[in-house]
Amino acid sequence: MTNFELIERAPQLNSYLLIVALVALTFVAYARLSTPSVLSVSWLRFWKMSRIESFGFDEDKIRPTTQVLLLANYFVSFGLCTVLYLKDALSTQDAGLISLLLVFLYSVYQVLNFRLALLITDLWKLKTYLAEVNKQIWSFMGLILLLLTFLWLINSHEIELFKGSFIIVLICSHFWRLIKAWRICGQANLEWYYLILYLCALEIAPLLFIWSWFSGEYTH
Repeated sequence: MTNFELIERAPQLNSYLLIVALVALTFVAYARLSTPSVLSVSWLRFWKMSRIESFGFDEDKIRPTTQVLLLANYFVSFGLCTVLYLKDALSTQDAGLISLLLVFLYSVYQVLNFRLALLITDLWKLKTYLAEVNKQIWSFMGLILLLLTFLWLINSHEIELFKGSFIIVLICSHFWRLIKAWRICGQANLEWYYLILYLCALEIAPLLFIWSWFSGEYTH
């Protein structure tokens, strides 16, 4: 009886996750109804580098309601991918709770880290531009993670492939966010030693701690 329950748990969980993924897809569908060009605009906003004085991207603006839908999709899709990453090592409940916690902490970390660095400078005004960078990264990454979620659920036997893809997507998006943010700071003439201090204290150290904990706890 126990073996039967272990065999059936994964397909049942995948069905629930598929329903949640369809909800996230609904967010994207409504976003596209609000802004028909939302997919191409998200792509352009993700890659575009611009000087501070033209950072508003007047030609690439997204309506506030559309932006909210894209951000909602990001958080849901990020959570789904995290659950799929953890579900084979943990119980369903633990995977869900830890996924919520990780998504929340990582998002708060990305919101606060550059702001903490700006507190010791006279460039607090840059927080608006850095917030825009977060929205650009999260909006487009939500689309990528949603696609990855559907592929993962459809091809659930390719677990290691999708686990690796998920980690690569997170790492690449994180470093691209750093590049965009650093460009803004550089344009505002932020001293280089502040950037070095920021990199060591608020990027490398936390990520090393998270990686050592995460890999040691869940990959064995």
